[in-house]
Amino acid sequence: MPESMEPRHSVSRVHNSGLMMIQELLHLVYPRVCVSCGTLLQQQEQSICTTCLRSFDAFHDAAASGDAVREVLRRHYPSAPLPAAATVLYRFHRDDGLQTALHAMKYRGVFQLCNLFGALLATKIAGDSSAEDIGAVVAVPLHKLKKISRTYNQSELIARVIGRQCRLAVESRLIGRTKYTVSQTGLSAKERRTNVIDAFSPAGKPVPAHVLLVDDVMTTGSTVAAAMDVLAQCGAQKISLAIVALATS
Repeated sequence: MPESMEPRHSVSRVHNSGLMMIQELLHLVYPRVCVSCGTLLQQQEQSICTTCLRSFDAFHDAAASGDAVREVLRRHYPSAPLPAAATVLYRFHRDDGLQTALHAMKYRGVFQLCNLFGALLATKIAGDSSAEDIGAVVAVPLHKLKKISRTYNQSELIARVIGRQCRLAVESRLIGRTKYTVSQTGLSAKERRTNVIDAFSPAGKPVPAHVLLVDDVMTTGSTVAAAMDVLAQCGAQKISLAIVALATS
């Protein structure tokens, strides 16, 4: 039996060696570089170098990120429901390396960043006792036309990583994006508020008592506030947030 298995092992070794050679050639022709600074990546790094990742303005305290999110919502949407908790990775400053990374994740299909940021959020959420009764994870949805154009929803990919790592159900049919909206980028706070009026609606599936809502970037909170409002109308008693970056004023 061992002798009959040897050819298979030999073929497997040759196959693996061939794949490694192809990967090395691809790296020579298309070197793996950091999306933020352009330096060559180390073998263990994915899309962004450790130096850039450590340079981002991180929230190290869950209470601080929650307070920061609630302060933004109170300022711009005093009547909106406030989240029970808010996990945020970074403060977002214009024209920094994080902005470049977020743009690559959102518009250039750098899915490894969805995996990276999703895993970082999941680690924080798993260590938060307030997350123990979460019934579902839901990403801020895209309008179907925008999803066809872009082909993916980065917040949904992040939500899947959180769900998988925290062993939580990920639901895509709690709320839907029923109104096509222009990009919020460059809009004033008032324009953002108007842009998302009636943007979301119930999708028909029962909403659990505690929902974790996932988005990539929060600026004035208009999108998150509109989505939370619909979730609350559908029966969510507690809404927690998981956000990659909170824009600084």
